[in-house]
Amino acid sequence: MKNLMERIKEYVTPVRIVLAEGVENADWILHSKQEQVYKRNAGVMTLKQGGFILLDFGRELQGGLRLITEYGDELGRVGIRIRFGESVGEAMAELFEDNARNDHSPRDMRVCLPRLSDTEWGATGFRFVRIDNESGVDYRFVSIFAAYTHLREEPKGWFKCSDSTVNDIWDTAAHTLFLNMQNRLWDGIKRDRLVWVGDMYPEARGGFSLYGEHPLVELGISESAERELLPAWMCDVPSYSIWWLAILCEYEWFTNKWEFVQQQLSYAYGLIEQIDKCVFENGDLDYTVIGLQTNYGFFLNWETREETGLEAGNRGLLLWALKKFVRMAHRRKIDCALAEKVMNKLQKKQVFDGDSKAVAALYSMGYGEDSNAKKFLSDTSAKGYSTFMSLYIAEQTALATSGKEALVGMKEFYNGMLSRGATSFWESFDVEWLKGSGRIDALTKAGLKDIHSSFGKYCYCGYRLSLCHGWSCGPVPFLSENALGIRMIQPGGTAIKIKPDLMGLDWAEGAFPTQYGLVEVKHKKTSAGIETIFNAPKGVYIAR
Repeated sequence: MKNLMERIKEYVTPVRIVLAEGVENADWILHSKQEQVYKRNAGVMTLKQGGFILLDFGRELQGGLRLITEYGDELGRVGIRIRFGESVGEAMAELFEDNARNDHSPRDMRVCLPRLSDTEWGATGFRFVRIDNESGVDYRFVSIFAAYTHLREEPKGWFKCSDSTVNDIWDTAAHTLFLNMQNRLWDGIKRDRLVWVGDMYPEARGGFSLYGEHPLVELGISESAERELLPAWMCDVPSYSIWWLAILCEYEWFTNKWEFVQQQLSYAYGLIEQIDKCVFENGDLDYTVIGLQTNYGFFLNWETREETGLEAGNRGLLLWALKKFVRMAHRRKIDCALAEKVMNKLQKKQVFDGDSKAVAALYSMGYGEDSNAKKFLSDTSAKGYSTFMSLYIAEQTALATSGKEALVGMKEFYNGMLSRGATSFWESFDVEWLKGSGRIDALTKAGLKDIHSSFGKYCYCGYRLSLCHGWSCGPVPFLSENALGIRMIQPGGTAIKIKPDLMGLDWAEGAFPTQYGLVEVKHKKTSAGIETIFNAPKGVYIAR
């Protein structure tokens, strides 16, 4: 397992010069792979006094910038300014302009580049870099690389289908999660370099589809319990404690690592005792009764912060998580009486009064089909989707309508980001942003809105909006478990049911990792139905 945690550094050359002023021999920097500076070099790019260059590295990366310099300021003065950006606009922005910030991982810095030097700067999420010469001398660069840091272990699970857009969505979602698998399972490489427990659920599910068991998920579970001691709520958000319980149960199911889960049961039982106090006999839910105030209340995600029905969404989420715990307890023959008691109380109140797809999806996860919730989920357009909630919305839409209809909304939503140049999926997105907006990989044309700086709210407005957020990887588990139809029926994948829903696709194929190896499937639509070919490793029973 140790190799799954090993990270490597890869040096990536830029693929395009977006803009340049005061630069000689600029194209040299697109081709130079020289990693050692000499007194006499084969070629250089000269960045003259007052000049700048804006480089595109082709796709979102995690890491920094490596500058190999033949000539710089001999006195060692600060004279080069570096600006990282997830979009062209962000790389061009002044500090604090349109909320371009330097918090968590600095994106705007001034540095010293001595002559005959090889230096690295920055640790952030970026695709674009602007370099300005603010010194009194010309600088000569031998090479410029992105210092791209990532796991050595590539994903094992994969997916391909007859729809090229759906393939692009899968690949981009997988790349987004891969970038955020760093020291821990982060939520955002530019800004949210933290383990946000609620955000970790779609990331864990995506990780199961790509890697199977992974120590980063295990660390997120165990370290969160060690640091967020009861009665504190995980990350100060009550619903995030519920997500923690769900992640623990999913980890047991997908990995069969019962010994690890046993080590977390003390916290889990304590959490259920705390939640029991918050659920009244009539099914009402109130997190404040334990005497611990929280500013987040019934918070689910930022997009639903001002919507109605948040208590109903929390009740649905809690009931769903407790059902997972009870099923696990029955399998493992451990006590679940208190969890069942809380479930019985919650089931006494089956009222949905929300006004969004996200809240409807969470309520339906716990309580099942509800006519009021179904009217939101039956709208299969991308309206009302969010990146964090996309997995739950798609899954519950498939149950309320069909897999084909669910894929329509998910495809429309995620393709909206791709249509604006995304190479990773964002912290927040609304299809309404597409109206009259430009692309992230070009300067915004007159008359159009900058899609990065013009939208967002709360903590994610303007350029502070992350364009690479792990919680947006929902298409990965959704397509693995639905289009490929791979559903585990025993912990760890010892038994798997293959029941594909091609969701309007002509064919789909891929692989899903288990503790014994990859289960590979190929499905093709025929006049007689779906034709399936599969290959499973020894130790995995396949049910049809």
